[in-house]
Amino acid sequence: MNITIIGGGLAGASIGYHLVKLGNSVTIYDRNDKGQATFASAGIVCPWISQRRNKKWYRLVTKSAHYYPEFISTLEKEAGMSTGYKNSGAICLFKENIFDKATKRISDKAIDNPDVGEVRQLTKDELSALHPSLTTEYPALIVEGGGQVRGRKLLAALKEAFIKYGGIWENKSYDGGNDDTLKIYTTGAWGAEQAYKPEIAHQRAEIMHFKLKHQKDLQSPVVMALGPTYIVHLENDEYVIGTTHIDTDSFDTAPTEESYNYLQDELYKYFKPEEVEITEMGVGLKPYTRDFLPFIGYVANNTFVVNGMGSTGLTASPFVGHEVARLLNNLPTELDFEDYSYIEPQN
Repeated sequence: MNITIIGGGLAGASIGYHLVKLGNSVTIYDRNDKGQATFASAGIVCPWISQRRNKKWYRLVTKSAHYYPEFISTLEKEAGMSTGYKNSGAICLFKENIFDKATKRISDKAIDNPDVGEVRQLTKDELSALHPSLTTEYPALIVEGGGQVRGRKLLAALKEAFIKYGGIWENKSYDGGNDDTLKIYTTGAWGAEQAYKPEIAHQRAEIMHFKLKHQKDLQSPVVMALGPTYIVHLENDEYVIGTTHIDTDSFDTAPTEESYNYLQDELYKYFKPEEVEITEMGVGLKPYTRDFLPFIGYVANNTFVVNGMGSTGLTASPFVGHEVARLLNNLPTELDFEDYSYIEPQN
């Protein structure tokens, strides 16, 4: 098939990569819009700790997490590049009054899913050994199956392998073409430009980059802190803490003082101010449908859409790319696409 993909974020790049490996002729068009969600992604791959009850979403992200290790191993060899993927586990912090209940909830998910790995409560000494600068004020457990990946590095590796397999990458707008060519729109927050259903809205997500002054060599696990806050070790002494979730119609990607102050306050909950050095802010625009379930399916003849990935995008995009490529080539898939090709939101 001859296929055009509009949008060069993780979803578009992954679909293109998997399609060219199946022998398809693919061109990706990417405008390089500022605010692409990939560039403000923390890179956490640990879906089992979520309290979301949407079964369709959970099936998607757990299958995606299972696919990750094999996918990364293959991609890094093909691209000759690191994606920053690490299976370093995830530390989860809780308030004392819900700690045992949360431990049981996550442990129960590990019973039938070996990808979760061991789930166990940590002593304060064990927590400090894993992350010496992190506060021990909150009870903690470790989910050993948790991992992380660098969004920018993953996108670069997908692009490199896509081109090696014969894909064409155009850094420009798509201006239309042959109506007989299958078009796949993976335009993220800019999906409203196509006016297809379901409607796509977006949230502004900001993350704060910082350094730990006295923890330079230890690779620390991902930290899922209280509420929606997370802390991720990038490399060396560099970390990020995030994120804000602000509904917006704007595509402005300038950091805000309000978000800076909020994330600084969050940072000082978990680290002593004298231990950290704030270095920069990152901003991304994350696309969502009304019920936060990704849309994957046809919207018209020869027009396919993948959007609304939101904070699921980094975890799910590689597997979604694999499955969409198989669907379009009439090969068996693990995903039931009827779950994701809805027009009105479904729970």
